[in-house]
Amino acid sequence: MIRAIEFPNPAEFRRQKLPGSFHIDLTQGGPDGAAFWFYCPCGCEGWHQIIIGLRVKPASTPSWEWNGSMSEPTLTPSVNQLRCGWHGWLRDGYWEVA
Repeated sequence: MIRAIEFPNPAEFRRQKLPGSFHIDLTQGGPDGAAFWFYCPCGCEGWHQIIIGLRVKPASTPSWEWNGSMSEPTLTPSVNQLRCGWHGWLRDGYWEVA
């Protein structure tokens, strides 16, 4: 499992490139969502954006439900849209391989 580390500062997030780290941008994602940026937990340095909703899955698809925690985030359903083929879950602040 890989710990998901939150970076409030997007520039620092992009500079560090830590596997499994994330940044949430509440100004993106539409009226019922936010942009969840993260570096792939596998270590390939791929960074991805998905749309998340606070305790609700936004109507736009694909999208994920987020528990609202910055320190121990959980996303539902699993994340499986990465170019490298990684598939797994973010549960209670840890990335788990499927």
